[in-house]
Order: sequence, then C-alpha cells, then structure tokens
Amino acid sequence: GAADAAGLHDRAMAGEAGYAVADAGAVYLMWWQPYIGLPYDEAHCWHLVCRVYQDHCGVTLPTYAEVSARDLIRVAREISKGQESWQPVTDPQPFDVALMRGRSAVWHVGVMTDARHVLHTERATDAVRVPIDAMHMRGRVTGFRRYQA
Repeated sequence: GAADAAGLHDRAMAGEAGYAVADAGAVYLMWWQPYIGLPYDEAHCWHLVCRVYQDHCGVTLPTYAEVSARDLIRVAREISKGQESWQPVTDPQPFDVALMRGRSAVWHVGVMTDARHVLHTERATDAVRVPIDAMHMRGRVTGFRRYQA
C-alpha cells in the first residue's frame, strides 16, 4: 500500500530509503531541491503538493483537475476542515501541508520540508523554499495538516 507522510518521517528516522537524520531528529536530505524554480504554470500550489506526495510518499492525491489555479480556495478549505484524511497537527514535520491565507481566508497550500521551512509556489516566485517565519510569510501560515491514509 501507499506510505503515509508520517510513516515516511518514521522511515527517515530509522535511516531507511536513503534519508539521513540530524542529531536533533530532523530529516536533512534535500529531497525538495529538484522542485525549486519549477514554474507556477507547470505546478500551482496544490499540484506541487500532489507531485511531492506522488514522488516521495507514494500517495496519489486527487488532482482536482477541474480546479483552475485561480480557484484553489475550495481545495485549501477542504484540507483546512480536516477533510479527505488531513489531520490537524501542531508540530509540522517533513511532508505535512501548510495552510496559508491571503487577505482573510485560507487559499494557498505548501509542503513542509522540515519544522521551519515550506516549499510552495506562487505566480510571482515559481517554486521556492522559505522559512515560515520570514517577514513576507508571517501571519500567512494558519495551520498544518498531516495526511493519514
């Protein structure tokens, strides 16, 4: 069956699948590096999450192919509500999904690369990895969700 994100973190902690673990327990293999610079037009935020989960977790998430990049509010809100196997967590780990808001509502998602950095894509930046406490990110992250198969 498909491995869930929490199981992947556990495997990394055990040293499996080529993942390395720092003394503090953080997964430090830079699995996220090939996604940096990926054009927004090739993978808007939810498609980036789907791609990461398929590539690294063996999980095929619904693509919501009918949803345009401009209509991701519904996807982000469904995840925010804990729908579709997404459980709220307060201690983000690699492969957890970060929920982000615009002016007032959750409308954007990204993938945590560790407890302090998120991989996400926006039209202005393409795919980037940034600290969640960076000036332009402060107040945007509203929570984290972990996929449970």
